[in-house]
Parts: sequence; structure tokens; C-alpha cells
Amino acid sequence: MTRFAWALALSFLFSAQFITAQTAQTITLSLEQAMDLAGEQAFGVRQAQIDRDLAASETEALIRGGLPQISGAIDYNNYIDIPTQVMSGNAFGLPPYLMDFLGSVSNETGVVINAPPVDPNAITEFQFGAPQTMTAGVTVTQLIFSGSFLVGIQAAQAFSQAKESAVRASIQDARHAAARAYAAVAVGQSQVTLLEDMIQSVGKTSREARKLADEGLIDPIIADQAELQLGAVQVQMGGATMGLFVAEKVLAFALALPATQNIELTDNIHRLSAQTQGVSVMATGFQVDRLPSIETQMRNTELAALGIKLQKANGLPTINSFYSNQRNAQRNTFDFMGAGAWYPIQLVGVKVNIPIWSSGAGKQEMAQAHLQHERAGLALEQMTLAAELEHHSAMSGYISALDQKQQAEHGFALATRILDQTGTRFTAGEASSTDFSLATTQALGAQSDYVQAVLASLNAYFRILHANGQ
Repeated sequence: MTRFAWALALSFLFSAQFITAQTAQTITLSLEQAMDLAGEQAFGVRQAQIDRDLAASETEALIRGGLPQISGAIDYNNYIDIPTQVMSGNAFGLPPYLMDFLGSVSNETGVVINAPPVDPNAITEFQFGAPQTMTAGVTVTQLIFSGSFLVGIQAAQAFSQAKESAVRASIQDARHAAARAYAAVAVGQSQVTLLEDMIQSVGKTSREARKLADEGLIDPIIADQAELQLGAVQVQMGGATMGLFVAEKVLAFALALPATQNIELTDNIHRLSAQTQGVSVMATGFQVDRLPSIETQMRNTELAALGIKLQKANGLPTINSFYSNQRNAQRNTFDFMGAGAWYPIQLVGVKVNIPIWSSGAGKQEMAQAHLQHERAGLALEQMTLAAELEHHSAMSGYISALDQKQQAEHGFALATRILDQTGTRFTAGEASSTDFSLATTQALGAQSDYVQAVLASLNAYFRILHANGQ
């Protein structure tokens, strides 16, 4: 890393740390505390909780829809032109039997009925009502029976339970993400510490070589070679520092904290390694039907089964009862608060809707419901087999990760010892610059392999927990 790049990186990190110190206090977290915090306030968890509460509210609203419903209404009309009704001219004529009776009376008494002839084509116009009318009343309705309503309640409850399972799945995912982010920060801190130690070791060799070169005891090229190796280690240090900075921000995001939040870890990689290895991990119980994701899919399959039941219920009658109590007033002017009469309208009834024929649409909807149920069952079977496969794969990966970590740890110890001994021999003139360069490169590679192996073993452990629904 060039001097300019170093200056730029240090300036960026210093400004970020200064902003962090000014905007947020430091919080101290262990691994378990970080996982608990993520399970409480991670964005995915809070979103799932909102969805759960929304589903519960929708279920409650559906249930209350089957209870008595009361509504009131006020209807006011101002007729600018009162509606006109028309009838034929003899619409109000006397009935034939009465006309025959009057005719016989006229013949017997000699009194002539002096009535104008009736025109059957005549039209008579009538206007009923008053210009100003108002109707006020209350209506009560009650659902007596609805098969689709009963099945809908069951489906809503199953949907609410599915959302509850989704919350548990979100908590599990959030805890898993927080654990991985926590481990990445712990490993990043360890890597920076190890590189600092290596810089001290290689820097000491470089300074001693430069001193000997200034005194004319060794070739200056040898001192240049030592300084070159020191620069290689510093490049690794710069990358590790920036990687740690990013890992800390990822951890803050996993915990739903501001990026400026300073988080202090109480568990280092040695403590984490001790907590996440041993035979107890291999004995972790596995019950596929207790996994939150499987529970959610089981609820989805149940919902699909209720879809079939709903289609059957749609063929049943729907029965509603109602009661209405109204008062009607008619005025020539707007005077409804006065002493004028209000005429009552009161009725009670029952309404029955009976599905008779849907042109075959119901049959197709039933077929679709069966296919939806079949698809949900197939998805459940696939997810169950995939969960079992993930469990066994996680176990195998964990065993392999532990073995690789052990080998990498041993290799890093050897490479560190070789670098220290080669540096001593290099300044004494007993080892060449090539030997020192090779030892430095080996130490850097071994150190990188070690920290990556530690991170892989931690993630392998977290993978087992996630695969087991923890």
C-alpha cells in the first residue's frame, strides 16, 4: 500500500471513528447477547411481527363480521319537479257490477244518470308526495348461516398461525445472520492483532538490517529486501483493517443499529472456538417438523386444504336476517323539526341466497383448489427432504471445518516460528534475502489460512444451529 493510500485509508477510518464517537455510545455485547438483540429488533423480525399482527387483526375483523351489524341512515330529498305518474282515463272508473246496479236503479226510478262518456284512450296525470321528504331509520342485520364464512374463519386462523411460524423463522434467520456477522468481526479483530505482531517482528528485522547496512556490515540490498517484506505485511494490514471496518458495519446492520454505532465484543475467537466445538455440538437434536420453515409450509398446506373445503361451502345457501325501523316525513317546505307528522316504516325479514348454476365455473375452481393443495403438499415434501439434507450436510461441513482449522492453526504456528528464526538468521547474515522473503510470504499465507479456517469453523457451527431450527 502506497503512502498516499495509507494516508487516505487512515483519514477515512479516523473520520468514521470520530463520527461514531460523537453520535453513539459504545455497547458491549457477547455472542449470545448479539443474537438475542437481533432476534428482538432485526428489520426482518419486525416486519414479520407486523405481518403477524395484521393477520390476527384481519381474523378478528372477519369473526366480528358474523356478529349483528347495526347501521343508521338519513335520506333527504328536495324534489325540484315532483315525479308525475300517468294512468288511463278509466283507471278509476266504477266496477261493472256497480254500474249495472246504478243502471237498474235509474230504470226503476226514471232518474237519468247524467255522466259524461268514458274515453278509453284518455290519459290522466297524477303527482304524489311533497317536494321535501326525509327518511331516518336504523337497520339491523345478522348472518344466520354461511358455509363460506365458517370456512373463512378457519382459513384466517390458519393464516394467522402461519404468520406466527414466519415470525419464528425470521427470528432464527436474524440470530443466524447476527452470529455470522459477530464472528466476522471477532476474526477480523484477531487478524489485525496477528498482523500487528507480524509487523513488529518483520519491522524489527528490517530496522536491524538497515542499521547493519548503514554500518557497512551487510549489502544495502539486503536491507531493501527486508523493507520490501515489511511493506508486503503492511499491505495485508491495510486490507485487514478495512475489512474489519466493513464487518463492524455489517454487524450493526444485522442488529438494526445505526452504522455509526460502536460495538465492543466480549467474545474473541478463542472464546468463540471453545464455545462452538466439542461432542455436544454433534449431539444437537434434529426434528424436521419443528423447523419454523417447515411449520410455515405445513400451515400453507392446511390453507390449501381449506381452499377445497371453501369451494364446497360455496355451494351451500347463505341465510341472513334483518330488521328495519324507519320514519318518513313529507313537507312542502324544509320544516322537519316542527310538529309535522313522521310516518313509521317497520319490517323484519329473512333473506336466503341459494346458488343454483354457475355455468361450470365452480367445477373449475374446485379443480384449481385441488391442484393448489397438491402443489403445497409437494412443496412440503421437497422442503422436508431438503431440511434433512441440510442437517447432514451441516454436520459433515462442521467436522471438515474443525479438521481444517486444526491443520491451519498448526501451520500458522510453524510459519510464525520459521519467520522469527529466519529473521534472526537473516540479520546475522546466515540466511539469504530469498529465505526471508519466502518465510514472510509463508507466514502471511498461513496467517490468512488460519483466520479463514477459524471463521469457517464458526460459520459451520452456526449452520448446524440454523439447520436444527435454533
